[in-house]
Amino acid sequence: MLGGILVIIFGTVISFVHIDALKKSHPGIDTGLLKRMFLYHVVLSLCYFGYIMFNPSDSRAYYEKITLDFRGDTWGSFYGTSTTFIEFVGYPFVKYMGFSFEAMMALFSLFGFYGFLYFYIFFKENIKFKHTFAGYDLLTLTFFLPNLHFWSASLGKGSIIFLGLGLFFYSISKIPTRLVALALGSFIIYHVRPHVMLVVLVSSAIGFIFTTKGVSIALRVLFLVGASIAFFFIYKDVLTMVGIDEEQLVSQSFGLSNRAKELSKATSGIDISQYSLPLQVFTFLYRPLFFDAPGLLGIIVSFENVFYVMVSLTLIGSFRGIRFLVMGNFLAKSAFLSFITISIALAQISGNLGLAMRQKSQVMILLMYVILAFRDDESLKVWRREQIRKKFKREAQSLRMQPTTPKPSV
Repeated sequence: MLGGILVIIFGTVISFVHIDALKKSHPGIDTGLLKRMFLYHVVLSLCYFGYIMFNPSDSRAYYEKITLDFRGDTWGSFYGTSTTFIEFVGYPFVKYMGFSFEAMMALFSLFGFYGFLYFYIFFKENIKFKHTFAGYDLLTLTFFLPNLHFWSASLGKGSIIFLGLGLFFYSISKIPTRLVALALGSFIIYHVRPHVMLVVLVSSAIGFIFTTKGVSIALRVLFLVGASIAFFFIYKDVLTMVGIDEEQLVSQSFGLSNRAKELSKATSGIDISQYSLPLQVFTFLYRPLFFDAPGLLGIIVSFENVFYVMVSLTLIGSFRGIRFLVMGNFLAKSAFLSFITISIALAQISGNLGLAMRQKSQVMILLMYVILAFRDDESLKVWRREQIRKKFKREAQSLRMQPTTPKPSV
């Protein structure tokens, strides 16, 4: 327990110093809000730690595999993708630095917070107007949604892939100056979930290809070349991981149905593996909704899901929203395509409602970015119309104030 407390203390100091340092290069960020977010994340990390005291968790299995040399007696023997990568990351902290289970939980919770940090910068750089929901700042609400923090605060895939996604989207806003962050984010996503990396790459490439707003030809070529190279190296690994041949890629929908059946047996909750695909995706994204909440945690999550339903309707419930998904800039397109494709894949993998509650925390922040980007686009149009109106008004006043030239007498 002491190790966990020490990691939290040192993590707080390091994070606060880092936040203050980021203010110099990102003057638009609210350092006070970020520090409150960190403390909020720590509180929900402690809540998650209390939760796993009475419920099954993969976190203990990760830790025990490292301590027992489950995959071998060297750090290199733990290298790999998916589950083994979590153990690989944790190995030096456990074996060389003597981290306890509590310390590892705190460390990975810190990784999760840094995902929030870089997603926040991504949002602040690209959302120019303030948007509200029920009188509250919608961007701030997004970063204080409890389910996002709860499931990204433990020793496991959720926290570290959230960091990878945060770094990736932070980087593609300004690729030439953030290549290191882009490489690190891509490395993390690929090693945690190779199929998610494939989806993000393809979605971003489509966003770059079919958007001209704010994307120079040089930047487009640079990204597409990099994405093509990365695609070449990870394509075989993705197919191997999901267990299909290239010819079966479309027909078996990435071979996720069998994995869903296995996972539905492993975790308690409402079985969704037999639902139709649209209902699976809706369930994955927006349920439970009180009437089918699995326990107290499900009831708490239901409040958040009602919020997601309401803000989603502002996007997909209007023609302008649908048009924005087609005509928006490359960041909005990349985020939306990544969100919807990952959601379809994870909805099939999750197998049951209990697991879906955890899995969706990886992608809902992308949906919130698209919703905010749409609202921003609408606000920009209103602002531009207002500027044109003011310009015409000034010109009209200027014309009225000009003195008339008297006609010369004959």
